[in-house]
Amino acid sequence: RDLKKQIIIYQGSLNVGRGLELMIDAMQYLENVSFVIVGSGDIEEDLKKQAREKNLGDRIEFRGRVLPEELIPLTLSADLGISLEEDLGLNYRYALPNKLFDYIQCRVPVLCSALPEMSRIVDSYGIGISSKERDPEKLAGIVRYMLKERAGGAWMAALDRAALELCWENESAIYLELLKDCGVMD
Repeated sequence: RDLKKQIIIYQGSLNVGRGLELMIDAMQYLENVSFVIVGSGDIEEDLKKQAREKNLGDRIEFRGRVLPEELIPLTLSADLGISLEEDLGLNYRYALPNKLFDYIQCRVPVLCSALPEMSRIVDSYGIGISSKERDPEKLAGIVRYMLKERAGGAWMAALDRAALELCWENESAIYLELLKDCGVMD
């Protein structure tokens, strides 16, 4: 993998507050790295324009919406998954995005914002880094560190443990018990 470009993935809506502008700015400070953006949204054209203006078009790939059977191989090929939401309100502050669990199931280390719920998962399982950093150059330094550590096998045992524990097979039992307690199921 050393000779191949390392891949950072983002999957989800392309909206303000998702940290995408920040990550595109950080790409200027990273070498031999590709940023794959999977999803669509209201700032997609602005993000593409930002990538072009910074001459990063060959290193940032916009995949648009893809089917789940296409998303899994893309995520499996990634070296780092990002979820850099900004604290723009309660919806973001307490978010626990699906992408976080997709990254975990695909054994991809996570760089996320230091918002309560995401950082609780990332930090307690030791599957990546949660950060308050919003400076593109400093963020690139964190990314470089994480990609180097990933190449050395860091986070793999923690990701294996998290993937076994944080899965639908375990969560469904809790969900079904709640439904039973509410009288929805007998």
